Amino acid sequence: MSDRNTTPIPNPTPTLPSPTAEPRPKSGLALAAMIVGIVAIIGAIIPGLSFVAFLPAIAALILGIIALVSKSAGRRKALTGVILGPIALIVAIGVSIATIVGGVGAQIAEPDQVPAPVAEPTDAPTPDAPPAAEEGTRANPAAAGSTIEISNASGPIWQIQIGAANLNAGDVIAAENQFNSPADPGFQYILVPVTYTYVGNESGTPWLDVTIEFVSAAGTTHSEAYVVAPGDYKDINEMYNGASATGNLVIMAPSADIDKGTWAISTFLSEPYFVKVG
Repeated sequence: MSDRNTTPIPNPTPTLPSPTAEPRPKSGLALAAMIVGIVAIIGAIIPGLSFVAFLPAIAALILGIIALVSKSAGRRKALTGVILGPIALIVAIGVSIATIVGGVGAQIAEPDQVPAPVAEPTDAPTPDAPPAAEEGTRANPAAAGSTIEISNASGPIWQIQIGAANLNAGDVIAAENQFNSPADPGFQYILVPVTYTYVGNESGTPWLDVTIEFVSAAGTTHSEAYVVAPGDYKDINEMYNGASATGNLVIMAPSADIDKGTWAISTFLSEPYFVKVG
């Protein structure tokens, strides 16, 4: 048996491939979370922008959480977004409330200002005062004792003057005739002398041509009373140009403010002319 040199062949072992690291997600989400968080915190501290800063604040929080869960690169950036998001949200709420409160306070402290009236130029014309009522109207009666001239289309006809009146002539009326009735309750007799002068071209009779009434302070009108009067004006006959006569007129008038009444003198279809009683 011959000797043979044999070389042992080593048992080959299988070569395992070297392990390779799994690729990590890119850091885009983390970077976006950080950038949006920075934008949110800047907007939160600016009045006005703070009202909308909650949007990027919430977005930064969500992006940061997604980046951390997905284990993407840039963990610190993701954490920055997660931290800045809630902080920006809180700051935005505080700044917004302060802005609203400050605006309301300013409105209360500074109410709407009314513009100062513009001074009119000194040379500007002043509006004319309303004209005074014409004399002889109820708003502006003529003075007591005035002589009134009554005219028609042909010219003056009568001049009439009402004398001083006896505003409480009940006793005089009662003494004149026993059948004269006393004045009604709340009323009293007025006895007033009237002088008539005819200045027309023809002739006239006072009690036919001229009407004299008493208008109370309350505005009620009162005519001649049906009593027998001393020196009754109805006893004056027809008169011609230049003739003058005086007669008494009796009227039953309200006692209240009787001295503040007026006489209303008129002819047929004419406007009354007012004269003060006293």
